[in-house]
Amino acid sequence: VLGERDQFNPKAGLTWSLKSGTTLRGAWFRALKRTLVTDQTLEPTQVAGFNQFYDDATATESEIWGLAIDQKLGRKAFAGFEYSQRDLTIPQTLFQLFPETTVSIEEREGTEDLARAYAFLAPHPWLSVSATWEYEDFERAPDLFLAYQRVKTHRLPLSVRFFHPSGLSAFLGATYLKQEGDFLSFDELGEPVYSPGERDFWVVDAGLRYRLPKRFGFLVAGVNNLTDERATYEATDPRNLTIRPGRVVYGRVVLAFP
Repeated sequence: VLGERDQFNPKAGLTWSLKSGTTLRGAWFRALKRTLVTDQTLEPTQVAGFNQFYDDATATESEIWGLAIDQKLGRKAFAGFEYSQRDLTIPQTLFQLFPETTVSIEEREGTEDLARAYAFLAPHPWLSVSATWEYEDFERAPDLFLAYQRVKTHRLPLSVRFFHPSGLSAFLGATYLKQEGDFLSFDELGEPVYSPGERDFWVVDAGLRYRLPKRFGFLVAGVNNLTDERATYEATDPRNLTIRPGRVVYGRVVLAFP
């Protein structure tokens, strides 16, 4: 239905590393979401550290700009902050059956504001600690009838990792999620409406890993969502869920033969 489309997609990125341990990054570029068949490409997935490939609707136009700063804090710590914005033009296919069957394409608007702050610390050769704050503010035209018209999401992943010279390592992580926005629902007549809503919850993950002698592989066991939290939220990237409702216990064996 969308037919063929040509679009010029300029891309510019700058990374500047200073002697003080500071790295400045900036980027501006355009992108066009291609069909799955033509999605294979030799293009880099990022421009100056900013992602240029998203799971948008086919033929969505996007214009992205972003700024970031990364800072080394001695030999054992690292921190940074980045902000980016995406302006979207989303095609919508409209079908009309009466008085005659017609198909038309109209364009709808959308915006995405994304921010991220992160810090990593290795206070001991056996221990590492990380903290990240992630913010999303997504807005879509209401007549796209998506699961949300606007949604703001805050994520706070915290983690501690332990590495022992014997080959045993452990992981403990906790993620706080807070979300609010206008979500799709239906009134008494069955008509779609957007109603405000919010939710917040914590999810805890834990795992163990043992490195086999002589690098023969790994033994892994862990639990995602240790407390069996079943709160629901609106995933802005449903194909790559970072938090899943319900407890998941897993094990993995990885063998390597020289």
